[in-house]
Amino acid sequence: MASETRPPLGLNITKTLIDGHNFNVAASMLTASGVEEEFENDEGGAGITLFVPTDQAFTNLSSSMMFQSLPAEEKADVLRFHVLHSYYPLGSLQSIVNPIQLTLATEQNGAGSFTLNISRVNGLLLIQTGIVKASVTLTVFDQNPVAIFSTVLLPKEFFANNSIEANKPSLADPPDISLSPVNSPNIDGSANHLSWPPGLDDKTTSSVNKESAVRILLGLCCIGFYLLAIN
Repeated sequence: MASETRPPLGLNITKTLIDGHNFNVAASMLTASGVEEEFENDEGGAGITLFVPTDQAFTNLSSSMMFQSLPAEEKADVLRFHVLHSYYPLGSLQSIVNPIQLTLATEQNGAGSFTLNISRVNGLLLIQTGIVKASVTLTVFDQNPVAIFSTVLLPKEFFANNSIEANKPSLADPPDISLSPVNSPNIDGSANHLSWPPGLDDKTTSSVNKESAVRILLGLCCIGFYLLAIN
């Protein structure tokens, strides 16, 4: 349950995350990026809501999506992307009327960018970024004016190319496929489903053709002798 009383402004977000015992990477990144002070300054007014990845979530990120590989300012925007400029306890998030929510990164980069789509599906709180669909299941801290939840979010502004490449079919040359009675197309382009009997390879086929030719030749000779005999 969210507290209805407001604590003194200036909650030490980094210390709160460290006390959570599973958010050391996020705490270090907040301190190194300098955005922690921005977040704490925003605790006044409507408060703030943060979504913070666990240490395990950072470990699970593929190398192409590692936060650490981003330039400093983009890394700061990814952290701002995890923050809503209003205090939302879990119940309020689940009942949000407008699913499109602006983040602190939206304020830094302009309208229409770095937004989150928040919805409730089958009782689960889901957040979609255009790259990932994340569920919110753990409340790290909730005391007005600050709510912190555990989830990892990837903005499409920085990670869209990675997502496309991950789903893009391989451009490697296709294997050489020789045409055979099994896969040769008919004249109309449809597949030909005829196949050689099992074990009948090219050498066997050549031998069968020679044997057939000999039999035909012998048959013709026999017919010729017969016609000579009756005449």
